[in-house]
Amino acid sequence: MWWLLTRRTHLFLALGTAVFVVLLLLFQDRSSALPSFGSSGSVTVRLSVFVPIPLVAALMMSLDSRLKAPEITGVRRIDLRDAALVLSVVTVAVVASYAAGVLTGSQVARAAGRNVAFLSGLMLLGRALFGQGGALLPTAWVMAVVLVGFRTTADPYPWTIVPEPLSAPHAAAGAALMLALGVLAQLRTSRTYT
Repeated sequence: MWWLLTRRTHLFLALGTAVFVVLLLLFQDRSSALPSFGSSGSVTVRLSVFVPIPLVAALMMSLDSRLKAPEITGVRRIDLRDAALVLSVVTVAVVASYAAGVLTGSQVARAAGRNVAFLSGLMLLGRALFGQGGALLPTAWVMAVVLVGFRTTADPYPWTIVPEPLSAPHAAAGAALMLALGVLAQLRTSRTYT
């Protein structure tokens, strides 16, 4: 119970999840033309690509809400609890995006949960490798996708993951792999993270 209060899950993750669901319902299949370094100078990007960022940021803030000294010297496995928290947030995001997709009929909304898994793994990997500055990797990834991730105005490269349709198996595999790498990195560096 104290661990949940310390992580401020009742504040950060509740708010992040609410923003995630509201944005999913608002954006659905809407898209916008954004500038790009691609061949046409602009790309059509579905706005749902940006929807996971508030939830991933809330997860990062929750994980950063820690009592450093007691957690480093403690006997309890806080790293396992943090890993369970990450997997719970991703599970809630997948279920919420699937429900929003069923409710609205949007295939794009259903893919948002996969994108939360990918960007959460990227954030955890960034935190493990680069400290707090690495937590900006998900936002940087989405911006890189917009700027250089499209062959033509609506055709993303396979490496981009987040704008890929729900039916793309490589995107699902990439998201699962990134989440697994991120959780393993977080487990390995949890007690030494500053």
